[in-house]
Amino acid sequence: MKTIKPITIVLLSSLMSLTTFQTLASETLDSHEHGSASLDIAIDDNVIAIRFESPAANIVGFEYAPNDEEQRSLITDAKSKLSSFDTAFKLRGKPECKVLRSFSNWVSDHDEHSDHDEHKDETLKAEHAEFLAEFDLQCEQADRLTAIDVQLMSLFPAINKVDVQVIDSLGQTKQTLTIDNSIIKLNNE
Repeated sequence: MKTIKPITIVLLSSLMSLTTFQTLASETLDSHEHGSASLDIAIDDNVIAIRFESPAANIVGFEYAPNDEEQRSLITDAKSKLSSFDTAFKLRGKPECKVLRSFSNWVSDHDEHSDHDEHKDETLKAEHAEFLAEFDLQCEQADRLTAIDVQLMSLFPAINKVDVQVIDSLGQTKQTLTIDNSIIKLNNE
């Protein structure tokens, strides 16, 4: 079994620290941009870590606590799509990767409030919900990875753009994806 190298730990820590900072900043500002999402990717040797974050309105069309079974079903379906790496992403270059972990969740301001809160109506009006998805991959030939085709805008048409950050052994790159430009080109292409 392969061990994780120190550089992988540093890259992943940097990515998660940046993501934590972004999350805290968005919580402090209590806002997010509908139509936009973010995607952070860390690549080191044969390990790839991916984190996707989007306002819930982009994914299910609302960002308040679900009111009925239909809305709960939309959340469940979205979590299922977001948890499926092969549905959300296509790797180019035949890196022979295996998904070790996939996770998606609905995160809501309302989750932190009690149903008995006397300000419940105000809380629901101010509520912001997001979807998070995370993936950890182990690749046999990660050096063959030339690009990642991001399918998220096809799956969820309310996403107009995805701000991408990639951290790898060559440094950090940023890119903005749209429905017409959904491919992250990597340094080794």
